[in-house]
Amino acid sequence: MQTKPTTLSLLTSTRFAIFSVVTICFVLQVINSLPGINLNGLGIYPRSIQGLIGILCAPFLHGSWWHFASNMVPFVVLSWLICQYSVKRFYNVFIFTACVGGLLVWIFGRSNIHVGLSGVIYGLWGFILCYGVIRRSLKSIIIAVVVAVLYSGFIWGVLPQRFHVSFESHLFGALSGILLGFKLAKADKFKDR
Repeated sequence: MQTKPTTLSLLTSTRFAIFSVVTICFVLQVINSLPGINLNGLGIYPRSIQGLIGILCAPFLHGSWWHFASNMVPFVVLSWLICQYSVKRFYNVFIFTACVGGLLVWIFGRSNIHVGLSGVIYGLWGFILCYGVIRRSLKSIIIAVVVAVLYSGFIWGVLPQRFHVSFESHLFGALSGILLGFKLAKADKFKDR
């Protein structure tokens, strides 16, 4: 007999999901800050066989403490909002946007090392907005409106602005999130029939 998860167990699993990613990023940033260590070479380097490992590593690596800190708040907020659907959905969106967005950066990105969680953050953002528009349930619309209000400025991040910022990660992360949001919203609407 299966029991329904309690609010406390859902809260605990949500915290664990988000905290585990933040902790991995933090530990790697500490290591990356040590003299003589540069883990960012494990980022995505487009069209290079060695750069393929970056698809898995890049989201957890950051160029500086400022880069790390500026990614953590939107990551925590957007992750928590997706966990309102389920923690499993958060993991699905995280993995899909990291892998598909990362692969697209590897194929189409500028010849430079791309690191940071912002590709996934844009994937979470794109997912929430697309899912809310397509799904049209009260919950998904409210979450999408909150994200649209809080992070409306993200739209500019998908355009090339500063050389040291990987707009490609933002763009392809958002596109992969939109794609998954569309697919899952359609599937969820079909289940409700």
